[in-house]
Amino acid sequence: MLVTIDNRFMRNLDQKTLDSNTRDRLVSIANSAAGALPVVGTLISEVMTTIIPDLRLDRIVAFLKQLDSEVASIHGRLDTFEQHLQTEEGLDLLEEGFVQASRAVSADRKKRLGRLVARALSTEELRYEESRKLLNIYRELTDPEIIWLIYYSMNPVFGDGPHKEWVEQHPEILEPVSKTMGASQEQLAKAALQESYKQTLQRFGIVEQKGNRFSVTTLGRMLVQYIQAEE
Repeated sequence: MLVTIDNRFMRNLDQKTLDSNTRDRLVSIANSAAGALPVVGTLISEVMTTIIPDLRLDRIVAFLKQLDSEVASIHGRLDTFEQHLQTEEGLDLLEEGFVQASRAVSADRKKRLGRLVARALSTEELRYEESRKLLNIYRELTDPEIIWLIYYSMNPVFGDGPHKEWVEQHPEILEPVSKTMGASQEQLAKAALQESYKQTLQRFGIVEQKGNRFSVTTLGRMLVQYIQAEE
């Protein structure tokens, strides 16, 4: 297995080794594609050996390193992790992690994805349906929507608290945007985006609205527990 979860796997691999091994595999696949597809094979070969490594490989490597770090921090769970990877369900969760990592742009997204997969595969009993559901939801959320979800999980109220620090870290996303009469088109556009983030969270059943107040649901709190760094 490519992941270095402990000394038996990837502890002695650096980024160049990961790059080299993965590129070799891509070249092999690309050459096979070129031979099997006489019309577009050459184009696919070029994409897989140039564009994909340049745009995707670094994202997957970052995900693997986060995964390794997360599993290492869960004491006594390495054997459990390995056991789960011997199952179809465990491999499916890891594969979904790879797919999402290849499309993840921000560093925070890759870190949260690494936590989600590591924690899903490190539970004493693999909760496949639960983990797959949370991975599916995570895939559909944008980074701002995840930030809003974490904000609501902090039970925001007036005054100081973790939620205030979170707003200070992400003011461009969490600061209220005026949409009163006379607001600029830019403000109205930002307000519309903020509203759409909240609507998405409600649509996935991870946030609910009661009056003017939003709160995280049980499903939403489950997702936050999987992706949020431990205090």
